[in-house]
Amino acid sequence: MTKSLVKRLETYLNKMTLNAQKKGKRFELSIANKLKELFKIPVRRTPLSGGMDFKGDIICIDDRSILSDFSFECKNQEKLNIWKALLQSRNDAPRGKTPLVVFTKNHELDYVAIEFNDFINLLLELEDLRSI
Repeated sequence: MTKSLVKRLETYLNKMTLNAQKKGKRFELSIANKLKELFKIPVRRTPLSGGMDFKGDIICIDDRSILSDFSFECKNQEKLNIWKALLQSRNDAPRGKTPLVVFTKNHELDYVAIEFNDFINLLLELEDLRSI
């Protein structure tokens, strides 16, 4: 491979990586904005998501909100490895927060994946509320 071909290939791969990062940031921001609008509480994308000491992609500023009980990992990928995303979510979730993955791909709806036991606990809480 010639040096110019290697250079062009490196430039192309770097551009693809930057575009994927921008796509991920846009998705994180859109999820944060939806949560903020629906729950009427301060929610935002984690600064430097994926870096520093902040874990998770979305921060709920109000500790009294139900949203603060969750650790959000957001993925906007065409070929998502859901198992890898779930593992990242579990590893990044602070103690006491329920890890979840919000995911989508181009031209699709948004979905949420959580551990089955966490889902059951949510249903049990809802069932308790219905009986009040």
